[in-house]
Amino acid sequence: MVFPTFRGRSRPADGGPRRVAPTMEAVHIVSPPPQDPGLARLLVAAVDELNARYPEDPTDHVLDPRARFLLADLDGEPAGCVALVPLEPGVGEIKRMFVDPAHRGRGVATHLLAALEERARAAEVRTLVLETGVRQPEAVALYEKLGFHPVEAYGSHAGNPLSLCYAKAL
Repeated sequence: MVFPTFRGRSRPADGGPRRVAPTMEAVHIVSPPPQDPGLARLLVAAVDELNARYPEDPTDHVLDPRARFLLADLDGEPAGCVALVPLEPGVGEIKRMFVDPAHRGRGVATHLLAALEERARAAEVRTLVLETGVRQPEAVALYEKLGFHPVEAYGSHAGNPLSLCYAKAL
């Protein structure tokens, strides 16, 4: 799958949002093999960022063997990843949604989630669920913009005051 996106300029010195130039580039969404080095780099970076935001509730590098990943390639570089994990018939969980900081603000996450929803529908998933955290307002805003709504915390997230859970009917 290929999705157009806009090429961003470098971030301003104040760390504000990237300025967008009018040139187009393509986001390629692929299903990488489990040992893909670009995917591995993104997954380590994702866990490192989570552990920096939530030092009191560390995340480990263990992945569910049922996870099926999608990788966003932007200009020949791994830009982001996301996984779908089956929970029960008709329900899938979004895991390890991550976009490399160098590629944020360019629509990569939206493209990854659109491709994941397409894959989920093809696998007869009717409901997607996910967990994010209270210290990830950018993730919350993205999920809500894409039609996810808050639900009661589920599974290992139940009772965790740092967790926010969402669902979306497909």
